[in-house]
Amino acid sequence: MTNARIAALAALGVGALVLAALGAPPLVVAALVAVAGALEVVGQLGPIALRSTLRTPDAVSRAAAAAAALAALVTTGVTAATVCAGAAAVVALGVVWLEGLVGYAWREATRVVERLPGYTAPHSLGARQQVITAGWYLAVVLATLTADGRSGELVLGLAALVVALGTAAAFVLVTRAAIRAKATVTARIAQALRSYDAPVMVYLSGPEGTEYQLGVWLRTLERLSVRLVVVVRETALARVVAGMTSLPVVSAPAMADLEGLQVETFRVALYVNNGAKNGHNVRYRELTHVQLLHGDSDKPSSYNPVTAMFDKIFVAGQAGIDRYAAHGVEIPADKFVVVGRPQVADIAAAAPGAPLRTVLYAPTWTGFNQDNDFGSLDPTGPAIVRALLARGWTVVFRPHPYSLDDARSLAAIEEIHQLLEADAAASGHEHVFGDRASSTMSIVDCFNLSDALVSDVSSVPADYLYSAKPFVITQVDDGPSDAFLDEFPLARASYVARLKEPGSLEAALDALEHDASSSEREAMRSYYLGDFPRDEYADVFGRAVEALVASRCPAPAAPVPGTPGGAR
Repeated sequence: MTNARIAALAALGVGALVLAALGAPPLVVAALVAVAGALEVVGQLGPIALRSTLRTPDAVSRAAAAAAALAALVTTGVTAATVCAGAAAVVALGVVWLEGLVGYAWREATRVVERLPGYTAPHSLGARQQVITAGWYLAVVLATLTADGRSGELVLGLAALVVALGTAAAFVLVTRAAIRAKATVTARIAQALRSYDAPVMVYLSGPEGTEYQLGVWLRTLERLSVRLVVVVRETALARVVAGMTSLPVVSAPAMADLEGLQVETFRVALYVNNGAKNGHNVRYRELTHVQLLHGDSDKPSSYNPVTAMFDKIFVAGQAGIDRYAAHGVEIPADKFVVVGRPQVADIAAAAPGAPLRTVLYAPTWTGFNQDNDFGSLDPTGPAIVRALLARGWTVVFRPHPYSLDDARSLAAIEEIHQLLEADAAASGHEHVFGDRASSTMSIVDCFNLSDALVSDVSSVPADYLYSAKPFVITQVDDGPSDAFLDEFPLARASYVARLKEPGSLEAALDALEHDASSSEREAMRSYYLGDFPRDEYADVFGRAVEALVASRCPAPAAPVPGTPGGAR
């Protein structure tokens, strides 16, 4: 379910309980419960994962809906009909409680396994769960309607009890089947993995939204000549990833699940972040563990000491090696492999003498902590866009994906969208923003559409170096300029806009328009992105992965005399 649907579900259930407690007509309460039921059944049309705790919003909604039925019945008085309906509501509450206890079995039996050749699930629980959900809500609706006191209430009460008991029985039977199936799921996955014989595991773990970190690499990974399997620790994240790639995807939410995936065919594991659960997999020493990271920048995340635990660290250029030592993180030199930044291979080079007409504004996000907050979006983003529009430039606006989860950043994004809409109507400029810039187009598409860039300290300007086009990097604090350049060397190839210094943004945009730093950018391009010919650039990463796989393969046995290839 989407976050919006889950929130709506919780609001409907709690709303029904509040109205019932306030004495609202049972028909109104039943209507809210029915809408919640329809919403949940529709939300279960995709892969199923039962809730694991009563704290989750959909479980809260169900518990509140059943409690609403009881609250409505309390005001009606004791009759045979209300006793039956009350019993139905109690049974419904019991089912919600049981779900929290045995949800693990459902999740295990419905683990995400997509496009893994040779794997067949023990059975499908999706349709059964939808039937159980529909039956549960029907029982609660009937129990609530019994409180209306109209003729036929005994029939309604009995029907509610029968449906509730039938739903509970179905839940118990299906859960029993899921528990039995649980024992075979891991073995089936392991057998399919052995048959598929993929030497590379791509490991991902993180909170909701982390999929973009893998997305940065997917096109490159899908082009490799070796087979890969994507292993995702979080079930919800695995479902999202499965919809993003043609590669096989397997979820492994529990440690036992991950243990079961450690088949002998895997030789190399690739990682795209420093997620807290990476250590769960790095402990398997049969693999060569390789940190790729999802961006190569001067941010602290690109010289995190945790990276030292990996066997190999792939970096785009020498800058990726030097920044560790520059910040006191000592890592043996033989762990580093310069592979370029394959994602930039499709970035078009700047046309000589091309006029500056279109500028990409691609701010980063606020970061998980203050040390990683280099974002200009809040509160300066709208002012930056106004300055770009004032020069008559067409604007491409692409904020960081995580900015969409921050309230203050969202407000700035909305203000920028309004600015661009108003200017487009007034000037006729075809600004690019919203879903078109962030979803329909890739970041490379945005690079190629633009003539220049305004961004923050992040991997975006580093990647933009490949285009040889000019760019502005913002300095969001009021620290000394020299210290900023020392901390973030890439800024030496940019025009720095010190956002807390009056006039600095305009000065940087003036310099952008009359670009005179192309030679500095070229030198920095080799330093940050590797010194590889353009016609071979996209292949460097793949060769590095293939070499690691080959280094972990057992040496071929010597031919036996008298057999093909052996001496006679």
